[in-house]
Amino acid sequence: MHAQHFVSACKCVVDTERYYLFFMSVPLIAFCERIGRKKISPRFDSGNPWGWYSIVCRLTTSLIVQYMIQPFQLLAFDWSITNWKGYYFAGHLACIVFYAVVSQLPTPKKKEA
Repeated sequence: MHAQHFVSACKCVVDTERYYLFFMSVPLIAFCERIGRKKISPRFDSGNPWGWYSIVCRLTTSLIVQYMIQPFQLLAFDWSITNWKGYYFAGHLACIVFYAVVSQLPTPKKKEA
């Protein structure tokens, strides 16, 4: 009986690895979002929810989330890594490059009211 519970617990730990792939990628996305909001949004955001900047942000967010969420849908660690390899880890690399480039931009000064 105890062996069955041990095997079941081990299987649960292995099955949760796919969740860790996504959750370890979340900070990278969050860092990019914060730096983009701080350094890019003040330059281009007009406040119009259907402006070109808002549309580009929504599309980019949708694409990166769809890329990062795939481990949840594939249900296996090795399938998830194989899938991301097929994309050459482009989502992760795009986030790293975005962060590296945007962090070098000067922060715009706040408009005084």
